[in-house]
Amino acid sequence: MRSSSPSGMSFALACLRHGWRRGLLALPAAALIGCSSPTVVRPTAATGGAPSAIDVKPQPSAVSTAHPLATHAALRVLAEGGNAIDATIAAQLVLGLVEPQSSGLGGGSMLLVWNPARQQLRSYDGLAAAPAHTTASLRTDVDGRLLNADAVSRGGRSVGVPGTPALLALAHQEQGRLPWAQLFQPAIELARGGHPMAPYVHAILARDPGARLHPEFRDDWFGPDGRPWPVGKLMRNPTYADTLQQLATQGTANWLRHGAAQRLADAAQRGEHPGLIRSDDVLRYRVVERDPLCATVRVWKVCSVAPPSFGGIAILQMLQMVDLQNPGGIDAAALDGTAFWHRYVEAGRLAQADRRQWVGDPDQVAVPTQAMLAPAYVHRRAALIDPSHALRAVRAGQPLSASLSSRSDDHSTVAAETSQIVVADAQGMVATTTTTINLNFGSRLRVDGYVLNNVLTNFGAAPTPGQVMANQMAPGKRPVTSMAPVIVFDAQGHALVAGGSAGGGQIVDYVARSLIEMLWLGRSPAQVLAAGHVSTAFAPRVQLEAGTARAALADGLRALGHDVVVQPLPSGAGFLQRVPGGWIGAADPRRDGVALGQ
Repeated sequence: MRSSSPSGMSFALACLRHGWRRGLLALPAAALIGCSSPTVVRPTAATGGAPSAIDVKPQPSAVSTAHPLATHAALRVLAEGGNAIDATIAAQLVLGLVEPQSSGLGGGSMLLVWNPARQQLRSYDGLAAAPAHTTASLRTDVDGRLLNADAVSRGGRSVGVPGTPALLALAHQEQGRLPWAQLFQPAIELARGGHPMAPYVHAILARDPGARLHPEFRDDWFGPDGRPWPVGKLMRNPTYADTLQQLATQGTANWLRHGAAQRLADAAQRGEHPGLIRSDDVLRYRVVERDPLCATVRVWKVCSVAPPSFGGIAILQMLQMVDLQNPGGIDAAALDGTAFWHRYVEAGRLAQADRRQWVGDPDQVAVPTQAMLAPAYVHRRAALIDPSHALRAVRAGQPLSASLSSRSDDHSTVAAETSQIVVADAQGMVATTTTTINLNFGSRLRVDGYVLNNVLTNFGAAPTPGQVMANQMAPGKRPVTSMAPVIVFDAQGHALVAGGSAGGGQIVDYVARSLIEMLWLGRSPAQVLAAGHVSTAFAPRVQLEAGTARAALADGLRALGHDVVVQPLPSGAGFLQRVPGGWIGAADPRRDGVALGQ
């Protein structure tokens, strides 16, 4: 196999297989990168155990992804002269192979890029979209009948028009450096030569009996005994390799025109409720470049992506409200007490209420984005927080002087299976992307070696008659998402922190909490990702992460009137942080990710 070092990729494969088969949770750095000089970030906690992480040593460039081989591919591209965009593309193509349950060519992505040479922050919306022929909701059949929700949450009817291939192509066209085809080589080599079954995907397959009911997954991922292949088993996907070779040679537009779009549409026709997607939907898809959202919080400029993501708005609202509620600052002692987390939870509840009423696809509904982030409005919302007791009812605010329309709340849930990539190169370019096919293994349909999304489950139910829902399904519309890649700038305008998280609706809290601890307390990415989570994604219920110190907050929060549950919160975050000497970073210890630098 071709590699940036003589035997780097093959050595990495051998050591990963050996380590994962023996149940080892940490691997030597040399095993993951050959003759480069990164440091492995952390032992995996995918199979259980308390989170832990180790930062990479400061390096001129650094990468954090959800899988060691994706991180290795990104570093290889950087070593070959590529930039952060090139490395992101290489990592995404590998992730579509080694963790196909989370992301890939059949899904959607959001990308935030800082290019210091141009002094330009760009945001790319490559979210999957509803087809042109659609109904009022996923549960509404073409004849108006109401379908069973479980029956349409998987299969062809749930498939949206993928956006990830177009996003990768546009980002490369505008900001890439290396030849397009060169970025595909690591993934092609792994797809043909094989990669070890990873602990996290194995755990998902073991607890998801539905996956084995689908022949294409059963034949590839399960053994004759009906159980998933063991961790460390060499897995191959030659069909995916062929697809990548075609995409590398032809380019995205020609690849789609020369049969890929039609094959995708045909695949979505399978199942009890065939999809409404057509090849023309795929060919007409366009990535949307949107203005990033930024807010000043203390001395930092925090930036994220705009709607249809509600994640960016909610995180920026929460950070500002937390700052207003803690005028004297935040220290380590505060994070050990109930008072801080009560205010944090209330800020999250207020932000969630706003997003459920106001956020949708801005190309089809009016979203008062700037009004929701205006300092005066955020002050009004923060002033509602009572330090002595939880609010009994939290309603959306009125960011404008008059309601845009008679809107009903969106109570849809957002799928948990996403993936995170963040890259900082030696020239200062920073790229962070969150990418998804929605639920684990998406629609459970596959074509050309990759899995199709089930993103249409992210739309809300049909609204009450006479009302409008911002996230109601409509032709060509993109459903809301919690995905929120972020870049934080210091007072001098230099990128300071970059990253994001997987984890469904809880992404908002995973990212907001991480930023609070990194920015206010000066903690490293590894320290932050090893700490426990607190989430308000299912407000008014408050979720505390089981097995962490945050679980001890339960009694204190209940005494203040909160509905609290203690449960696993399997985030999938990755962050890089600029320090003297370069970048450090970490990948989430709850999954298989790793951060490396060179």
